[in-house]
Amino acid sequence: MSDYEEQPDPEQPDRNQQARSWTETNCQVIDLPLTKESLIQVLRGALEGEKSPYTHQQIAWWADNFHMAQFDFENPIDPAVADVAFDLHVRWQMYLEETYTLEELQNLDFSKVQLPAAWFSKWLEQLGA
Repeated sequence: MSDYEEQPDPEQPDRNQQARSWTETNCQVIDLPLTKESLIQVLRGALEGEKSPYTHQQIAWWADNFHMAQFDFENPIDPAVADVAFDLHVRWQMYLEETYTLEELQNLDFSKVQLPAAWFSKWLEQLGA
């Protein structure tokens, strides 16, 4: 995943230029079906801290895949559940942007980043878990 912030290009007023860029390091994919039950399992795992079987980076990537799966007409996903996954993914991106400088993001071990536990509790509550 990458983040790009575009700004007007002073040399070409009708065009934008990329002002900021970073690429997230790859992570191992969580091998679980894209279901509400799996989402609950992943969110509960996140609350285990160091004992969690998944990093928060892995969870965010899996949540992005989960959200995108709602558009697969052969495997419909409850939009309310997909919204939780989408919120998780977006908050991951925002947390990175708001917590780290560009230089830090360019050199960060994303597998070490931890989102606030309260967020996972809130998402579990939204899912009725």
